[in-house]
Amino acid sequence: MPNDLHFHIPAGFSGTMTVSNDGQVTVTSTAPSPSAPAASGSWPGLGPDVVEDLEEMLKRQKDYTPTTRSREIATTLFERGWQVSVNLKGAYILFKYAGKEHAVSLYLSSLDLNNAKLSQRDFMKSLPGVDVHKPDVRVPINGAAYDQALDNIAAIEKWADG
Repeated sequence: MPNDLHFHIPAGFSGTMTVSNDGQVTVTSTAPSPSAPAASGSWPGLGPDVVEDLEEMLKRQKDYTPTTRSREIATTLFERGWQVSVNLKGAYILFKYAGKEHAVSLYLSSLDLNNAKLSQRDFMKSLPGVDVHKPDVRVPINGAAYDQALDNIAAIEKWADG
């Protein structure tokens, strides 16, 4: 057996490596695991399973469209009190806002927020910068549309509260 020891240290590794006199190697990482509280710190109040699913979907969206602002939009909605649910099989993130007059549901993709409720279609179509499709109305979230998306979120909440 050769005496050379070859190993790869991943970027961001934090920990220790010990080589004993008999050649045994012990590696101990001090980095947090992916599901450690550091990840859930961004989503206080959500259960670990929801956090894990949300992070997985946001990663998928980022892999699909590297310039997506979906994480920033998700954070904004969450901080503003929208409820979130994630379906990994259906591959969607759903945000719900329980307004005083209207309950609003918006699906978050890597490109936009969309609403497919027929009863809310006329209001959604009235928002600036939206893309109207059948059966949904989409609020673009990337690039120059990001600031308008934030304004549209505030307008949706105001409308939902009456």
